[in-house]
Amino acid sequence: MRNNRWGLIPLALCLALSLAGCSQKAPEETGDGTVISSYSSDDYQTLLPHELSEGRYWRGNTNSRFDLMQMPKELIELSKQHFSVKDNYLQAGQILEYEDIQELQRYESSDHSYGLNPSGNFEISDAIILERPYIVYGIVEIDFIAKEDQKTLNGISVGILMNSSVTSGDSTVQIPQDKLYTYASTIGRKLERYFRNKAEVDADLPIYITFYSSNSTSSSVPGAFIGQGLFTSRSGQFTPIEEQWVLIPSDQATALDGVLSSQFSTVKAGVKDFMPENVNIIGKARYTNDTADYLKITVTVQAKSYTEIYSLMQLLNELSANFSSTDMELIIEIKQLEETVMILHREKGTMKTTVLDIS
Repeated sequence: MRNNRWGLIPLALCLALSLAGCSQKAPEETGDGTVISSYSSDDYQTLLPHELSEGRYWRGNTNSRFDLMQMPKELIELSKQHFSVKDNYLQAGQILEYEDIQELQRYESSDHSYGLNPSGNFEISDAIILERPYIVYGIVEIDFIAKEDQKTLNGISVGILMNSSVTSGDSTVQIPQDKLYTYASTIGRKLERYFRNKAEVDADLPIYITFYSSNSTSSSVPGAFIGQGLFTSRSGQFTPIEEQWVLIPSDQATALDGVLSSQFSTVKAGVKDFMPENVNIIGKARYTNDTADYLKITVTVQAKSYTEIYSLMQLLNELSANFSSTDMELIIEIKQLEETVMILHREKGTMKTTVLDIS
């Protein structure tokens, strides 16, 4: 049995504006804490009292604008394939402390053998060699606690956040994904060894490690997961993840998925016909194994009245049927002067939509 400090488990706030809706059940008292109802049966429960992760106090330099929220959100979803919602509570990471995070994000050296950044040159190609690039800028840890015994740690999920573009002299160099994945596979095993040296981590404890490649500051979309591996008793291996975010409309989107691009164009034309002035519509789609599984569309307007916004959302609700795939989660938000006022949500597996007015 893995006994440690797992009695203090963090709160997952039930957002009043959650698109999926929130349970109104009273918190359930347990021997070690208070169970907070999850958004749905497909999501993890957490407990009160809340204990912060020390990892939240340290983050290295990064070019990323989107990923400090997007990456942990996706990491939780990926973790469900290894740590069941039925049997586990979710907890902010408690193994790595502030000093651990700092140590791991150092450059490797004789004094810092567990530093995850390269000790010397990093070869991108025969013509491009980077000198000690700062690649690893963050470590995200999530812990999974047994529902049967809230003092038992059932597993750990870890995300290694990496800069895909680094500064070299006066220029910015893009690191090819295959080079980044190869490097991450090496430091990922080092990170697993680091966890195994912790007193709270047994040799057979499942540790799920992922690699996340962040985009540059100029990018309009988040980065993506590029690799994963589950390790138990030092056994396991890394495999690539085929994931990317695409801006719609764009040449990349058209080349990757002409059908979705065409559907988006139909929706955009409908919006333009309804409100031809002062309207902008843009989409961000996530592709996993070349299939779109998430699409968020933002419609920014300068409406003159609430009725215009109300009618526009009614139209968008009808137009959303153009996105015919039920393998994709769909979100459409209306922004009035940069403030979100209405949101449409459609879960995977259904064509049913929910509209939330937060004006």
